[in-house]
Amino acid sequence: MLKRRIRYDHESITNNSNSKDEIELPKKQKAANFKLTSTELKVAERPDVGLRGKSVDLKCNYLKINTLPNVNIHHYKFSVRPYIKKPKALFKIFSRMCLDNVFGLVHPVFDGKEAIYSPSDLNINATNEDGEIHVALPPDGKHKEIRIFNARIEKVQIINFKLLQDYINGQSSLTGEVLNCNRVLNTIMNFTAHNMFIVDMASEDWSDHMAKNRIPGANQGFCQSMRPGWEHMVINVDFHDPNLKIPAESLTNVVAKLLNKTEQELLQKTLSDDEIKKLERALTGLQIRIVHRGNPKTKYNIDGLSKELTKDIKFHDDKGFLVKAVDFFPREFQWPLRYTLLPCLIVKKKLFMPMDVCEVMPGQKWEFYPKDDMPGMIKISTENQARFQHIESRVKNVLKFFDTENIKELGMNIENRMMTVNGRVLNPPIITCDEDSQQTEVQTEQGRWTFENHVVKIGKPLENWSLVILCDEHHSRFDSIQEFLNQLWNMLNEIGLSVTTVPEIMYANKQGNIEQALAIAYQKAHINKEIPPQLIICIMPTHSKQLYSEIKRVSDTVLGIPTQCITADKVTFKWNKQLLANIGLKINAKLGGHNWSLSKSDLNLITEVPTMLLGADISHPNVLTKVKRSITGVCGSMDLSATTYIGRSSVQKETHNPTIEVLEELVIELLFNYKERNKVLPQRILYYRAGLTPSQFRETLNAEIISLKAAFAKSYEINMPKLTFIIAEKSNHTRFLPDNPQDADRFGNCQPGTVVDKGIVFEKEFDFYLQSHPGINAKARPTHYHVLYDENNFNSDVIQSLTYHLCYLSATCTHAISFVPPISYARNVAERARMYATAANTDLISQFEAMDIENKTKNSEDNENQNFIEVESGSNKNPNYLFPSVSSKLTNMMYFA
Repeated sequence: MLKRRIRYDHESITNNSNSKDEIELPKKQKAANFKLTSTELKVAERPDVGLRGKSVDLKCNYLKINTLPNVNIHHYKFSVRPYIKKPKALFKIFSRMCLDNVFGLVHPVFDGKEAIYSPSDLNINATNEDGEIHVALPPDGKHKEIRIFNARIEKVQIINFKLLQDYINGQSSLTGEVLNCNRVLNTIMNFTAHNMFIVDMASEDWSDHMAKNRIPGANQGFCQSMRPGWEHMVINVDFHDPNLKIPAESLTNVVAKLLNKTEQELLQKTLSDDEIKKLERALTGLQIRIVHRGNPKTKYNIDGLSKELTKDIKFHDDKGFLVKAVDFFPREFQWPLRYTLLPCLIVKKKLFMPMDVCEVMPGQKWEFYPKDDMPGMIKISTENQARFQHIESRVKNVLKFFDTENIKELGMNIENRMMTVNGRVLNPPIITCDEDSQQTEVQTEQGRWTFENHVVKIGKPLENWSLVILCDEHHSRFDSIQEFLNQLWNMLNEIGLSVTTVPEIMYANKQGNIEQALAIAYQKAHINKEIPPQLIICIMPTHSKQLYSEIKRVSDTVLGIPTQCITADKVTFKWNKQLLANIGLKINAKLGGHNWSLSKSDLNLITEVPTMLLGADISHPNVLTKVKRSITGVCGSMDLSATTYIGRSSVQKETHNPTIEVLEELVIELLFNYKERNKVLPQRILYYRAGLTPSQFRETLNAEIISLKAAFAKSYEINMPKLTFIIAEKSNHTRFLPDNPQDADRFGNCQPGTVVDKGIVFEKEFDFYLQSHPGINAKARPTHYHVLYDENNFNSDVIQSLTYHLCYLSATCTHAISFVPPISYARNVAERARMYATAANTDLISQFEAMDIENKTKNSEDNENQNFIEVESGSNKNPNYLFPSVSSKLTNMMYFA
């Protein structure tokens, strides 16, 4: 198992220290002397198997490997001249070698990079003096001539799978050799699928390729991975909704589908601001080609949208005359522009391109393309049963693990039927609210509950508040707003918030100065001059991310007041008592109140010893993220009922670094606040961590344990807390289907509280799958929890029940959530910090994005052949982003709820 060495230079920071001199050592000096070097830190092993709950039999999307390879595997290094990096091209070369019978009767496999694995020694005859093999690729859709490559194959090592079998049997620890065996097996298992899917997805006739290869629904995402199970290796097989590869299509057709509009609507009506923002977010980064010039078709990446409409675009032509785009294209290219009410594309830093002359390049992965319009897209039923039937069909008819030459030569035996494992449905916790309620206990059903006839645990009085409407009177009539406000006022009092004033209502322009509008609303909220403003309710026209981000930036970082955003449709048409109650619960949490808690019997573990729950996550940038920095969020519980949290965020120096770089400082601050509120430091800490892949577990555990221990050393005089480190992995491909329909919900999902800790998990490792939330469709999936470090010596039942019960304590949801609140809140803190940065850096982001296109554009014509207006761009390729901090008025409140 994984081991880490830690030594404490000062014994006074350990739990067993009895030295008076060491206890009296000044904390600053002790912290300065604190060092972590090499002593043993062992990853937690499974203490037992859980027993609590109702037993259920579950089918899971795993296949059992009865027999590992019974032969040694020969590992070779594969290289090609001229150098090629793309796996698809390398696979074509390797496949050509197989077709040319280079390997004889042996069936080796290729990892798509540089490794070949064979069940026997490869005796290859080189075709030149350098020991290389000539490979000739025939002409294809992209290449009209034969291409010649020189491939070299060199022996690296022999791999013996007895090491992996010994590890599964518990006879050896996890070593690099064991990990390598697992990696090789994954390569072998994936090779068949890779080999079957070697088609040029970027070619225009990719649908024909799929038909010829008889791969039904091949563009459906399919994934598989191998891992140790209870007493054997298992294969996880699943399909998912991928970022599907799109076909060639006119850009205007794509725009119509994205906005759900007809051609006539695009021709006759201008887009709203929200539609333009949605369109720009979706199109940015997409590759297009222009079609008005004929061949060759010049390719570009979309960098953004123009502020002007196409009908208003003017530029100087080759003769220096100022012309309109709508006049220029018909005259020069006989191409009339029809979609003149759409904006132009910005491409190659400084060029405007009308959408009429653009076509989407086929074969791109694009998450925004309407799934129903995707050619060959499989229509999956809304029932979980259909998902499993589809996977089983793919395994038997497409992947055929049990009937491939590669698997046969290795002597492997793989079952083609999905495994059945035993799971347990844990009892839900008892939720309690204020004793003055008509019902002290809140009744839950299938992980859900309503808050009618209940009063919150601790309701905060609301006196200073206002309401600002950020939409025109046509979409939000004053009488409708007034009626909604009256009903909300009544509901807030019903659930125990004690509201004594009626807020003033004001209108503001959503396209205007939001900071100024909220500043006015802030002053209007100051009804009682003896206390500061408490809340601003913002009525938004739609779910506009940009408007929402700006509201939160201003309220959280400038004014320091909580805001509650509500869309206009809910205010005017869709409100009901449950919606009003949910809004009230969010408001109470933001004001510092407690909505509910667990019963005393369910809270014993937290209350018997002062306990803090920590949650941490990192928001990493992706291709569509405006601020290209990784941002962390860390939250900690501040009370004995684990219902009140505060959060802190930080910006990583190294983007995509999986380890939180300033975890020590953030935890010190949270511990200080805990002591301020409770007059004692926690003696038990449960640290829930998200945002990691299994390959990052080791590195993160090592680094963050050191940071946590360092934070404890600087915060405690003696008796440091006992730490439990748990990683929550939400992005997994494990699915369960109850054998008995009576054990499933209406979609075929497991019941909330279903836990699995046998069969598909490794016996030695302390992990379990838990589906804590009710499903809203057939795609409900469990969270995979890994207990990597445990000084508290929890048994399986205790940690599984506690984790499940915590999922009922989200302050703003009247249902159990999919992972514990500390992680949910930490994620909110990180994403909220990203919102602030995106809203605060709008101008800088626009300049930076305008520079990011030239290196991505290939096969473009010279600029002298282009006839479009230039756009000024910035010159700073590494912008110094502004990262606004949360106002001191809110740092210790649940503004992120």
